[in-house]
Parts: sequence; structure tokens; C-alpha cells
Amino acid sequence: MKTKTVTTTRYTTDLGVELSFEPANDDDVIVTEKDGKLYVWYLVQDKNPESPVECGDASLFLVNYHRDFDVRRDCILTKDDVRNVYWGKKPGSWAKKYWHFPLSMLSHSGVWLSLSHSFADDSGGWDTSHVGLVLVARKYWKTGREARAAAESLVTEWNQYLQGDVWGMCTDVFDVRTKQLIEADSKSCWGCYDYDYCLKELKNESEAK
Repeated sequence: MKTKTVTTTRYTTDLGVELSFEPANDDDVIVTEKDGKLYVWYLVQDKNPESPVECGDASLFLVNYHRDFDVRRDCILTKDDVRNVYWGKKPGSWAKKYWHFPLSMLSHSGVWLSLSHSFADDSGGWDTSHVGLVLVARKYWKTGREARAAAESLVTEWNQYLQGDVWGMCTDVFDVRTKQLIEADSKSCWGCYDYDYCLKELKNESEAK
């Protein structure tokens, strides 16, 4: 399905209907018909998503001190606390409550995070910094293995956010005969991470309709 802009907020398709938003990928637009209604299901890039900081809590989070990626929890630990970990010094009292994992950050035409010490795209380490930690509450993750899995999951979420892999799952409903918009689905969901996962969920929703 091909789309083109007709105004700043409407996009027309080869079905002769105008969508409320621009689909992220024309090839992934799903169309179903039922009871005289045409349902068009599609993904839209969420350009103003909440960051993991806004959605997170004090049980699983990261800190990083860099001009290109600065995330702080000064009430729990400071930049000096992070430095002490990297210098091999004994961590403060906060370590009794949290597992902690060193965080690497690559800054080059974007920001990427990793629990690994280096990045394949920066083997020399010129654009890689080590001024961050991921903290995981011992109260909820009892073993180091569980805690590391939680930390990896958070880093993945942050990378998706930083790379713009956040989406809205939208549905517009049209009259089959007139092609007029009946409603923009009130159940449209925004702030969803991972394009492939969102597309799968969108397909499930369309098949259940």
C-alpha cells in the first residue's frame, strides 16, 4: 500500500481513504473488512515517547555521567560513587541494596549502551566512555544471574528509546462504500517498544477483530 501526504495530518492510500497518521512502513499496513467497515491497522513512529527514566522506578535503573547521555540518581549515588567502582574501590552503602553492572556508552552519530566493556564498531575505544552503572534491587532479583538479565533488558529498552524504536499502534475505521473516516480507534496505543514486537501485536489485534 502506498501513501502520500495530503495535509500535515492526513495521508491518502491506494484504497482511497485518508489515514490519521503517516504509517511507518507502507508494506506493513493491515486492512480488514467487516460489517460494511474497513479497518486499517498500522504503526506510527512515536516521536515524543516517555523515556525509561519517566517510566521507571527505584528498583531497576541506570546512571550515566556524560555530556551526550546524562542520567542521574544523585539521591542514591554520585559520579564519584561510579568512579570508585571503576577504580576497584569498595562501593558505598548503596551496594547493600543493589546489584551493580558497569555500563559502556558509545557516542558517535547517536548513543548506544552496553554491559560489555567495548563495542565492535569502536574497537579502539575512541568514542566509548565508562561512567555509568545499571542498578538492580537485590530485594526483587535474588541472584546475580537474575539481576544481570534484568539489567540487559533495561539496556535494550534504553537503546530502543535512543534509536527511535518506539511506536504507536493505530487503527482507522472507514465506511466501505463512502471511504469516509468513521472513527480513529480510541484504543490506539502509544509508547510501545520494538517494531517487530509491535507489528506482531498489531496483527494479533486485527485477526481478533
